[in-house]
Amino acid sequence: MTGLREPPKQERTSRILGRFLVLIVLLLAVATAIWAATTKTLLRATENVSIESLEIETRETRGGATINIVVEPGGAVPVVLLHGYDISGGILWDPVVSRLDEQYQAVRIDLPGFGLSDRLPGRGPGHTVASMAEVVAAVMKTDFDAPAVLVGVGLGGEVAAELAVIKPDLVRGLVLVDVDFFEARSWIEIAERLPWIGEAITYTFEVGGRLSGSQWAPWCDLGGWCPTRSQADARKLAASVADSTDSMQAFLRTRPASLVPSDLGQIEIPVVYVWSSKGDVPEDSVESVASAVSGEFEVTTVDSYQAHLENPQAVAAAVAKVAP
Repeated sequence: MTGLREPPKQERTSRILGRFLVLIVLLLAVATAIWAATTKTLLRATENVSIESLEIETRETRGGATINIVVEPGGAVPVVLLHGYDISGGILWDPVVSRLDEQYQAVRIDLPGFGLSDRLPGRGPGHTVASMAEVVAAVMKTDFDAPAVLVGVGLGGEVAAELAVIKPDLVRGLVLVDVDFFEARSWIEIAERLPWIGEAITYTFEVGGRLSGSQWAPWCDLGGWCPTRSQADARKLAASVADSTDSMQAFLRTRPASLVPSDLGQIEIPVVYVWSSKGDVPEDSVESVASAVSGEFEVTTVDSYQAHLENPQAVAAAVAKVAP
């Protein structure tokens, strides 16, 4: 009998393989949904501390939120220390504070949404660099009789640079530590903006989840900075403040709305950039900042991953350069 042939085995194999792949995708989707739901339940249970219950001194901002300010004893020249993008806030400035000359008075400010300052779970201007700069400026106007030195790492450096642009009369010198004004979003930050699972990813990587330590101290296993027990405990406390994950989510979903880096050319005060050559900031980003700033600019290169933690003396020396 002619004209009848057995179907090719290759097509049957392809069909089976396709169904198998679809099954795997479905299983992954279900597993992801279960993980996200479980993680959200966990974060609601662990983020249960109110700022009011901590009985710390806070300052109310113009918008009604409160911020945490820690003023160290010292001299007549204020040095404002602004932290990077991490829920811990300003708790990691201890090594730098201990190495500042006695003529300086260190002031640590937890930016809105971080550390032991109020959380901002809603999207809006409160999460922008420009808004944070206004908050810090209000503190400086009220508390200081003289212009301050601003020291900022990462996000804090962007806020410090914005302040040098919009309130130059309040700033006598600027120390930028590993600030990448031209940084693209990482894959984690992109994933955090996804619907449904984004909140779980933020908690896991940025706040109190099991992988948050890899974001906070990513080079610990490579010989970089590792947190002490007291630092880890302080970060755990900050991560337990209610609405921490929602606040970080709102920050990620709010447009920066800042004039920095386009207005870096307006910075005319002395600037020292402390660059960790082993860290995340590429050298060409540092060179871009150097070419943009119109005033006196110096780069201090440190053989480290995070200069303010691994070589705090270099940061203290930078402060002395901009405010001798």
